Amino acid sequence: MHHPQEWQGYELIASGDGQRLERWSGRVILRPESTALWPWGPGKESSSLPAWEGRYSGDRATGGTWNWRQPLPDPCTVSYGELSFLIRPTNSKHLGLFPEQSANWDWMRTLIKNCKSRNSEIRVLNLFGYTGGASLAAAAAGASVTHVDAVKAMVGWCSENARISGLSEAPIRYIVEDALTFLQREIRRGNHYDGIIMDPPSFGRGKGGELWKLSEHLPFLLDSAQEALSDHPLFLLLNTYSESLDDIAQSMIAKRLSRLGGSVEIVRLSLIGTQDNQPLHCGLSHRWSGTP
Repeated sequence: MHHPQEWQGYELIASGDGQRLERWSGRVILRPESTALWPWGPGKESSSLPAWEGRYSGDRATGGTWNWRQPLPDPCTVSYGELSFLIRPTNSKHLGLFPEQSANWDWMRTLIKNCKSRNSEIRVLNLFGYTGGASLAAAAAGASVTHVDAVKAMVGWCSENARISGLSEAPIRYIVEDALTFLQREIRRGNHYDGIIMDPPSFGRGKGGELWKLSEHLPFLLDSAQEALSDHPLFLLLNTYSESLDDIAQSMIAKRLSRLGGSVEIVRLSLIGTQDNQPLHCGLSHRWSGTP
């Protein structure tokens, strides 16, 4: 398990009873968390924890509403190392950032920085790129990045994050497109990448209304991503949050990645509450790395 500790402005305080209590840029926020099935920790019942200043109602990621006793500052930013991120409430329970992913950013940046044997640029493709944490991490390490998301607002958010991180002039290409559609187009064009990042949702719709269902599209996504890798790729990263992916699906992912040679590892990302010391699991990362 990997537990990132270097955040400034973000803190997981505690989790339990299907919720997570966090501090974002000084504001205490309570959000639903389906994996927090345990009661609040011993001596850390909800009454002993800081009172929430912002809360997302309901017990699901969507369909609820935000309630604020004290709104987030405007602008609201948090940082991880040299990277900075704008935080905003969305129509779902999310705030535009998944802090546990910083463990993957560190892994990618190490691979990119240690790739000293190449004289050409290192090209990275970030599919389902959201607000761009992985894109910024790769760009800061020296890669040329193509950031793809079907939602225009998310791509714009990534550009804002790049600006406040001092990466406005970094070689980041912003694409508003369905991830699979773009990936297939790149394959037809003969474009290849040294690193590919995939953070697919369980369900979703593309730019043109295309229906995405992870359980159905994942094998094709993995096969297409491997086809788009360069002759001497550095890495391929797949994040899975869906609780519906069973052991058979996980085995399928491992087998497909192992066809590339190199090494494969499965990492359970997690955060640890500062007041209850309780690990909160935040999905699995399937990491493949080749030989630089």
